[in-house]
Amino acid sequence: MKKSFMKVFALLLSITMALGLLSACGKKTDTPSTPSANTQNEDKKEDKKENKIEETKTPQKVKIRIATMFGGTDPATEVYKQLLQDFMNKNPHVEITDESMTSVGEEYRTKIKTDYAAGNEPEIIFFYTAADAKSLIETGEVMAYEDMWKDYPNLAKDVTPGIKEAMKEFDGKTYAMPVTGFYEGLFVNEKIFEDHGLALPTDWDSFMTAVETLATTDIVPLAGPLGQSHYLIEHFVLAAGGAEDHKDTFENGVLSTWVDGFNLIKEVYEKNGFSKDALSLDIEGAQNLFKREKAAMILEGSWFIGGLEDDLKERVTVVPMPSGPSGKKDPTAIVAGYSSGYYVSKSAYENNDKRDTVIQLVDHLIQASTIEAIAEANGGVPAANVTVPGLSPVAKAGHEMAANAKQLNMPIDSRLDPEAFNYIVSQGTPYIAADQKTAESVLEEVMKLHKK
Repeated sequence: MKKSFMKVFALLLSITMALGLLSACGKKTDTPSTPSANTQNEDKKEDKKENKIEETKTPQKVKIRIATMFGGTDPATEVYKQLLQDFMNKNPHVEITDESMTSVGEEYRTKIKTDYAAGNEPEIIFFYTAADAKSLIETGEVMAYEDMWKDYPNLAKDVTPGIKEAMKEFDGKTYAMPVTGFYEGLFVNEKIFEDHGLALPTDWDSFMTAVETLATTDIVPLAGPLGQSHYLIEHFVLAAGGAEDHKDTFENGVLSTWVDGFNLIKEVYEKNGFSKDALSLDIEGAQNLFKREKAAMILEGSWFIGGLEDDLKERVTVVPMPSGPSGKKDPTAIVAGYSSGYYVSKSAYENNDKRDTVIQLVDHLIQASTIEAIAEANGGVPAANVTVPGLSPVAKAGHEMAANAKQLNMPIDSRLDPEAFNYIVSQGTPYIAADQKTAESVLEEVMKLHKK
């Protein structure tokens, strides 16, 4: 009995020890999967590190001011505004203040030049080139693209090389990058001409026949704003003097062909070729006459097309300004080119917190798809190698006119000192037309202002 008890006790003891060893082995196996206090602390540190990295990735708020001529009644205004909104949607840390306004008159020019003179320039501007840009460039406060290309070689990669070359300024550098080029010409309501049995005004005789015929009707022959005569000046000087004399801004004194050009404006005025209020009419007033089909012709640029109603675009074409009585103008010669573009201020480029964003925005505004959209809206000639879809008949006619032109001249105001050109507009054309000043006396004064 005692021996039996001892055997049972020994067996139980053996089982107990075995279970103990087994339990010990189990605990040893579980240990690595249980984090120690140190491991937990390390994990917390790693979490904090990852959160810190995520916080660092969040961009700082960037504020950018931009001023362009895509404002007011400009046909590309809505497209431009959407481009800015698209950029801000993609870059929520960017806040853009848009100071754009219409380019009609001198208000926009004055704003930009005043901002730069006061050291209050926007980071990006869309502004004129050539004579208008000279004073801006001479401040040293706008960046040359050649300098920006050293850091950003792909900036403006979609703008064609030939157009980039054409944008070079007096010092051989490029400060502005265009979106669309332009052409100017004589826009004609074909339906009005057909209704009155008139041939298209492709020469001076047919032009003056149209003026004299329509002057006896309730249709204004030529919607010409003598109070803001920018396009009249361009085209009547071109008609009288041809492309070579048109380019001569007093290098050879006052040319007789320039005098002839202003006297042709006077002749049209005396034959009632303009509206009764033409002496005080502004550009928008003239445009409205044509848009409401109260005028048969208007001298305008390619941007004008975008503001026409679709059905009117079907009834309108554009032709070169006909050669005047002298016959000096090539029939195909037109005013055309690339006269504006995007500038970057030096202060923006030297600001490390803004520079990348500013360059990204400029590039966004001059990429191929953007250029195509703006060209479709304003009827301009695209600065990139793109095909503009859905061109209206008048836009197609404009592109063909530009393609067939043997001579393309930049506008007179791109070569003439702004003060001198403004004198012609405000103190010249309306007074010459009304026979209160002679063309010779006005142009003598303009030459003095240009050369002072």
